[in-house]
Amino acid sequence: MSRKSVDYGKSRSVQFRTLGPLSILTDGRPIPIAAEKQRTVVAMLITHRGNAVPVSALLEEVWGGEPPQSAVPNLRTYVMQLRRLLQPVEASGPPRLITSRSGYALRLTDDEFDIPRFLALTEQGRRASVRRDMTGSAQSFRSALALWRGDPFEDVMAGPTLREAAASLIEQYLNAVEGYADTELALGQGAAVVEPLRRVVRKHPLRERLHRQLMVALYQSGDVASALGAFTDVRATLRDELGMDPGQELSNTHQAILRRDPELMPARITANLARSAARPVPEAPRQLPRKSTVFVGREQELADARQVLNSPSGERASAPVMLLHGPGGRGKSALALRIAHAMAESYVDGQLYADLQDTGFGARAPLPVEVLGRFLRALGVPRDDVPTDPAEAAARYQSMLAGRRTLIVLDNVLHRNQVAPLLPAEGNCAVLVTSRSTLPALDAVRIPVAPLNSMDSVHMLAQLIGERRVAAEPDMASEISRLCQGNPLALTIVGARCISRPGWHLSGLTGRLRKSERRLDELQVADLAMRSCYATSYEELLRRDPEHEAAAEAFRRLSFLSSPFTAALAAETIGSNPTTSERILDELVAVGLLDPVGQDVYRMPDLVRLYARELADHERLPPHASTRLVLTRPRR
Repeated sequence: MSRKSVDYGKSRSVQFRTLGPLSILTDGRPIPIAAEKQRTVVAMLITHRGNAVPVSALLEEVWGGEPPQSAVPNLRTYVMQLRRLLQPVEASGPPRLITSRSGYALRLTDDEFDIPRFLALTEQGRRASVRRDMTGSAQSFRSALALWRGDPFEDVMAGPTLREAAASLIEQYLNAVEGYADTELALGQGAAVVEPLRRVVRKHPLRERLHRQLMVALYQSGDVASALGAFTDVRATLRDELGMDPGQELSNTHQAILRRDPELMPARITANLARSAARPVPEAPRQLPRKSTVFVGREQELADARQVLNSPSGERASAPVMLLHGPGGRGKSALALRIAHAMAESYVDGQLYADLQDTGFGARAPLPVEVLGRFLRALGVPRDDVPTDPAEAAARYQSMLAGRRTLIVLDNVLHRNQVAPLLPAEGNCAVLVTSRSTLPALDAVRIPVAPLNSMDSVHMLAQLIGERRVAAEPDMASEISRLCQGNPLALTIVGARCISRPGWHLSGLTGRLRKSERRLDELQVADLAMRSCYATSYEELLRRDPEHEAAAEAFRRLSFLSSPFTAALAAETIGSNPTTSERILDELVAVGLLDPVGQDVYRMPDLVRLYARELADHERLPPHASTRLVLTRPRR
């Protein structure tokens, strides 16, 4: 049941407000939440919008990396008090606050929560602007901005998740301010936005688009001297703070004011918008890479994807995001492309694709503004018109997607910040993300990508090397699938080796794979290697904790345990207290080096364990001595 359709009872109204001081109102009266830590818990539950928040995430947000022993009992008390405070609202409907094995969830509908209302109104403003309905656009943006009473969660003690959420909201707020200013300037109402723009510019002095809009607003108001003075001020600020001069668009606006260019007046602005609307519509982008011809199983994942991504156009308030997550080699990218190609006909305005992985050897993952530039050019924006400012590029991207039904595929994502600027607000669009991490701060439907079962593994091997070779040695094919643990990359490597040696018998390769000390050496061919696949995850651990390397050391130590093992045994093996051990285990799960298989029970897959054991054997050598284990990069 969707958040919009749940009936929580009609006798009382409730409002959850986070765009400013945190407050919950029932029938217009505030619910008292005085305790500082409890406010943080409430803010976390509200911002997750009905999704379960793990206890570990709440503990880290409230108490940081080293919660006291009283943290969990205190957390239960906060939740119990909140449940009691919301009881009057629960009386005639389902419970608001839900406790599950995965954590706590606070149910609320979009019309009870200021953030989705703000996002819906800003989207209305963008759509109206695309239709050249500037009056309607300005009205929607004004209504959206009126929901803001200050900074998000401004009276909440915020941890990393809430700080990240607040930063994202402020970025969307600034985009809305800029959208509103554009519509008022097109209407010739520059004087109406001078003071609002001045207030925002004082708070965000490095945002060039706001300065440019302020200059145009002052010029339209007849105050040419102040418009030129605004340029002088921003130039001095940029030089002092960043050691750089204003960008091209800001400089062009300054020159236009000096020559009293009529392009700055509303009639010309409106005409320019009309000319933009009259430009030929570019061909819809079709950026999806070729899908693999070797593909087996995954029926449930494909069915789940169709349910998430294939809802009828116009029925969604915002673009759905689906995350395929799992360890390296599980076939996430192949599954994502299979889904995207199957869904392509439903997304008539095209498909955008970006690979966001860090390719290593001096290369880096593309920055969001670089991906925005690629997408904008694919959507028809001339190269010279693509904004270089990240905020302006993001705003233009949202405008270009408004009214379109486009599928965006973001492959090999490392962290949420790579994704956030690329998420469309347009409800007709959808986003498909792949990552080794669960990206806990991302608002997404998560689908874990599990290993292939034995039947599908053998079937994949048959597709790779031919039915005859598998039928000739069925027992050996089954054992190879077991030794490869249903990992599609491992099976692909085996298939490639068999193809290059058509005279090989599967029994010979099986014998070599049985020797655990040689298995990772056998599972490599050309530029494909299971060892380098796990090295990428191990490097991510080192990047997350470059000074102490606690998780990396724990990974090596845990390789000596038989799987599955309990969290208590892991803590003893790592040599840390339960709280620190839990954080480390979460890190290992996040990068795909450990699988949770039950309540406080974990499993290290055999191939991963072999890699960890190699690292443990080499940990006493100088860093360069283990280069072959860590620095080889995989193809995913």
